[in-house]
Amino acid sequence: MSGEDPPPPGGRRRIRWARLALGCAVAAVFVWLFARGVDADALRRAFANLSAGAAGAALAFMAAGHAVRVVRWWWMLRALEPGLPLAACVRPFLAGMAVNNVAPLRAGDALRVVAFRRQLRSPAARVLGTLIVERALDTAAMAALFFLCLSGLPEGALPPGAAAAAGWLAAAAAALLAAAFLFAAPRRAGLPRLLARLGGRWRAAASRHGARLAEALGVVRPAPRLFALCLFSAAIWGCDGAAIVVLAAALAPGAAPAGPWLSLSAGALSTAVPSGPGYVGTFDYFTALGLSAHGAAPAAAAAAALTLHALWIPFTAAGLLCLAPLARAGRGGGAG
Repeated sequence: MSGEDPPPPGGRRRIRWARLALGCAVAAVFVWLFARGVDADALRRAFANLSAGAAGAALAFMAAGHAVRVVRWWWMLRALEPGLPLAACVRPFLAGMAVNNVAPLRAGDALRVVAFRRQLRSPAARVLGTLIVERALDTAAMAALFFLCLSGLPEGALPPGAAAAAGWLAAAAAALLAAAFLFAAPRRAGLPRLLARLGGRWRAAASRHGARLAEALGVVRPAPRLFALCLFSAAIWGCDGAAIVVLAAALAPGAAPAGPWLSLSAGALSTAVPSGPGYVGTFDYFTALGLSAHGAAPAAAAAAALTLHALWIPFTAAGLLCLAPLARAGRGGGAG
């Protein structure tokens, strides 16, 4: 028998179910908020305005945005592993995105960190560092866009806590980027030493993982590289914003020009809210809210949000297909 006590029977399973139940409860609240002001007949009439051309154009813009996301991630990993091919990042990215879309609490990010280390030629801490930078860049960009699009809105157009939540997210993302830029590269020994002190008997492993994490966070340290990462992020969100612009033109023509961009930023920031699988409820509510705050009819805004959410399905399906080789490798005793 092992010298370590086994975990309590069913303890982990109960925790997973509790998290899922909490996420589904949050999702149910936002589904109710989303649906309460939408007339079913008006929603059907709004969907009748959607053409195959508009849906196809939005899907193409979303595909372009995902392609640039893969390139941005590869560009960060390549700074640490110069021989890494771009193709090596495609399957991990799609699989992680798909799991995020079907499981709660960003389980896909954890999958990217631990399951594809061999394929990415990177230890888990290094992959984690690039994901932290990725999330900080995206959150900072979306928070800045959110506040930019607030200008001209009437009092009470958004829930009272929305701007405050976006402000806190923006501050956290900016602080993280600043810490990575100012601290990680020139003082790489600092983070390993800190983790080593906290690591107790795992001091050596904590120091090693800390060094790799600091190395990954240091990808933002050269100013030209940080500028390039910001350009990648602008291209990503420009593509995603163009998808909402196309859908708004077809489904919610009454929205002001800033409406799709407020919708983009509000929907993106809403994915930070702990929710059920696929961001059901939270994403739809805040995406529609951005359009309706800028003049779109509630049913038209809801139709645009639901259509945008439905367009995630092909990318999620592609990502789930990417998990099949991983499952086979796991049965064979190794991963990715």
